[in-house]
Amino acid sequence: MTESYTARQWLVRDLLLVLVFVALAGLLSDTSGMMSGLAAFLGFVCAYMACYMLHEWGHLAGAKLTGSHMPILSPKGVLIGAFDLAKHSREQFLGLSWGGVLGYLLVASICWLVWFMGAHGWFGAGLAVGGLAFVVQSLAVDMPQIVKVWRGADVVATSKDGANGAIIVKRTWQTWIPLAAVIVGLNVLGR
Repeated sequence: MTESYTARQWLVRDLLLVLVFVALAGLLSDTSGMMSGLAAFLGFVCAYMACYMLHEWGHLAGAKLTGSHMPILSPKGVLIGAFDLAKHSREQFLGLSWGGVLGYLLVASICWLVWFMGAHGWFGAGLAVGGLAFVVQSLAVDMPQIVKVWRGADVVATSKDGANGAIIVKRTWQTWIPLAAVIVGLNVLGR
């Protein structure tokens, strides 16, 4: 049996993390030399974590908007809801799924906007790449499941086959290696 927590407990914690991200952006916006690599890495990590957090909040919002019952689990890590696939409809599953997609697309768009506006230097570049990495990886994991369920596949079987840890890790490296190659290629061509 899982213990349920309130969204307020999660919201306070996640808002504090966002404040840390903003503080890092301010501190690392004008870096050079060896610090530029650290700033880019921290930007990547902040964007990736923010995308992941808003992805899970999006799942919760999508589930609630479709009338799903989704208790929130212990606040250790990112917000995770206990969505019982067998007790919810196909539409509720799709609401949950699309909510997660919209969540990470929103925060990734903000990261890209910060970078395109030229804000925060290397940290901003890290934000853009981190947001892009999360989107590419998550679309590779989420979209096959969403499309299959939308076309009529069984929700439980589709989720079991598509959302397990091994599949997520495999699709992560399958998307990150080409993404890294493109980034390196653009950097080489740009010089």
